Amino acid sequence: MADRDLAIRVEHLSKRFRIPLDRSATLKHRLAHWRSASRYRTLEALLDVSFEVRAGEFIGIIGHNGSGKSTLLKILSRIYRPNAGVVAIEGKVSPFLELGVGFNPELTARENIYLSGSILGLNRPELHRLFDEIIDFAGLEQFVDHKLKNFSSGMEVRLAFSLAIQAHAEILLMDEVLAVGDAAFQEKCFDIFNRYKREGRTVVLVTHGLGAVTTYCDRALLLDHGRLVADGDAADVTSQYRRAIGMAADGSRPNAEIERWGARDVVVTGIRMLDERGVEDVNPATGGFVRIELGYRIQNDTIADFTCVLWLMRGDGLMVSEATLPVSQYAQVGESQRGAGGTIRFDIPQLSLLEGTYSVDVELQGRRDQAPYDHLKNAVHFRVIDRRARQGVIEPGGAWSVVPAEQPVSWPDQFAATPGTGQDERPDRTRH
Repeated sequence: MADRDLAIRVEHLSKRFRIPLDRSATLKHRLAHWRSASRYRTLEALLDVSFEVRAGEFIGIIGHNGSGKSTLLKILSRIYRPNAGVVAIEGKVSPFLELGVGFNPELTARENIYLSGSILGLNRPELHRLFDEIIDFAGLEQFVDHKLKNFSSGMEVRLAFSLAIQAHAEILLMDEVLAVGDAAFQEKCFDIFNRYKREGRTVVLVTHGLGAVTTYCDRALLLDHGRLVADGDAADVTSQYRRAIGMAADGSRPNAEIERWGARDVVVTGIRMLDERGVEDVNPATGGFVRIELGYRIQNDTIADFTCVLWLMRGDGLMVSEATLPVSQYAQVGESQRGAGGTIRFDIPQLSLLEGTYSVDVELQGRRDQAPYDHLKNAVHFRVIDRRARQGVIEPGGAWSVVPAEQPVSWPDQFAATPGTGQDERPDRTRH
């Protein structure tokens, strides 16, 4: 490799598979249909993919199921051979693909550690020194001498991952390692990611956990039907992917049916969501500008004025916010004749909602008796994209500050430290 700073170089990589369309591969079928030819279809798993990974870089690979992520990782691991292109790797590779392959179910956890560890290149003294750490990381202290055939699939994969991270390799290829355990175990995985970054190891991570990609990865690759469609800053690429899957979801899933009721003295003639350019957008970004715009028509000459109420609803039915047209603007809306109409706009300069699916309920109602003229539930659906992948419902918009002091501050010592091990003993931590 010409550039010693490069750990991985991929040029014009392509991989295709032949998928049988019938059962001609079986001996019985061949004997019964010896004159017929086998039929296949070609699946282009990867198409002209090129990228480079520098030594010490932490890179994420994302994309929908079937986009070619795992195929690419298996080619880098030398499990698959490409049909075209060049793959050059500088350094020892440790693949985290089919965790647990090679374990013997008739052997105990202890015996499998020594057997599989030797395959990973660890000698017996090293395994003996690391044994307690491996068992503790997997959380299997009570099952050391139990046979693997009595383990759950999660316990077995945790053991395999705990063993695999001990391998001495400059390049680590990880396929969905965040799916191997509960929240507490995933927290340990995040600690491992931090360690790898400190050690300057090269990591290629395939995952659907976009939060992990934005937090740990220096770059991200986005695959779509075998093609590399984006390569760049992790936050930018994950944001592009979130927007793409949000648009796909809005175009493919049926929205909840609109429910409508009211006296119809004034009716809603349309509703839409716009961005700052006035372009319709049902995938707004957290912190971005949003305009909810609705048209109305007056159908009763006796209507002097009316008001408009909007409710922002989360996908699970939680009401996030309510907004009502102020009294000072009632008359502006109501000064019309039968058949006349207009537009009501509600502008949100900075959308505080975090990622999720939401909808808008709208009601036009009388000023005095608040009787509904027209109520539309689920009038419009939208999906918020948060490029920072934060958890929760809203962005509070607060400001942080730190004021150093010579002495610890308390009001009074309500949270004073108590003697203990210093370890976090919460049973099921979730990462924030």
